[in-house]
Amino acid sequence: MQVLRRLTVVGLCIVLMAPISSAQNIFDDSVGTCTGNNCSSLRIPGTVFAFGASAGQFVISVFAAPGECVRLDLISPPHPAPDMELVVIAPDGSVFRNDDRNGALDRRPLVKIGAAPQNGWYTVRVGQFAGAATETNVVLLYGRYAAGNPNCAGPTPPLAPTFDAAEDSSKDNSSPIGAPAGEPGAIFGR
Repeated sequence: MQVLRRLTVVGLCIVLMAPISSAQNIFDDSVGTCTGNNCSSLRIPGTVFAFGASAGQFVISVFAAPGECVRLDLISPPHPAPDMELVVIAPDGSVFRNDDRNGALDRRPLVKIGAAPQNGWYTVRVGQFAGAATETNVVLLYGRYAAGNPNCAGPTPPLAPTFDAAEDSSKDNSSPIGAPAGEPGAIFGR
C-alpha cells in the first residue's frame, strides 16, 4: 500500500510539472534559408488571461544563436481588436517591442531581430498594448533564419542598448538610482 502511495505521489508530481517546463522553452531546430514571410516558422498557440481587472500575459522563451534573423509574428487575434503588443528581451538585456505592424491599418505586432545579439533564450511577452485586462487566444509564429534573410528586412530596433558588464566592472555603482547617464552609479539611461 505504501509503495502504491509513493507511485501515486511521484506520478502526480510528473503530471503537474511536465506542462510547466515543456510550455515555456520553445526551440526551433531549423534555421531557414527560404525567403517567403514566415516560410520556416513554428506555430505557437496560447491564451492571454485576465484576472478581474488585473492584466495577464502570455510568456514563453525562444532560442536564437548570435547573428541569426529571428522573426516573431503575432498572426492572431485578427486586426483590429484586441490591440496586442510583443516585447522580446534578449539574454543581454536588449529589448525589442512592437504593438502595431502598420499603425491603424494593422495592429498585429511583429518583431524582427535582424541579428540576434547573443546566444541563448529570448523572453517573449504577449499582452494588451496599454496593459489593460484582456482575455484572448493568440497565435504566434516563431522562426529562425540565416543572417540577412528577407524575413528580417526592416528589423525592429532595440529599445535599450546592451549592458556590457566588463565596461562597468571598475565603476563605483553605489550612487542612487537616477544618477546622470554614463556616470558612476547610473543604473538607467545607458
